[in-house]
Amino acid sequence: MHTNDEHDVTRLLANVRRGDPSAMGALLNAAYRELRGIAGNLFRDQPTEHTLQPTALVNEVCVRLLGADSVEWNDRKHFVRAAAMAMRNLLTDHARAKRADRRGGGVATLSLGSAEGAPCADAVDLLVLDESVTRLSAMDERLGRVFELRFLAGLSVERTADLLGVSERTIELDTRFVRAWLQKDLSK
Repeated sequence: MHTNDEHDVTRLLANVRRGDPSAMGALLNAAYRELRGIAGNLFRDQPTEHTLQPTALVNEVCVRLLGADSVEWNDRKHFVRAAAMAMRNLLTDHARAKRADRRGGGVATLSLGSAEGAPCADAVDLLVLDESVTRLSAMDERLGRVFELRFLAGLSVERTADLLGVSERTIELDTRFVRAWLQKDLSK
């Protein structure tokens, strides 16, 4: 079942593709609540003094999405996946900048327990995690998407399955595989 927000986003995506100059701003306004929810999940395990906050992350993602030339999102699902990837990239860029500023100190971390129902895990260096997920994505792109949506965005199995167009069982299995693969890869 689709909500009015989902229909609005789909309609606005079609308007963006047709070249409506006001559609992109309206699209971001319609999707803002969902993007803010994803960002809130990302920061759930972060210290309160983190220098990047959820609202700033969403605003930066919106700026990047607005500035993306010739990007055509197929549908609402594609748009949300692109936004989740943009958030991952922004967090990684932010962590790199902080590491450079501090010459190796104060590394940004993320808990692998971020996926709904995931057992708490030790926090890991976000840059090391990004390198590991890049290797995982090269092996299987969907597994990289599952990581972004489940572990970073904190989306449910049902929501992730909907966004990726696969069964909930597939997402459950992929989530287990991703968690095990990352734990093994990060322990090297």
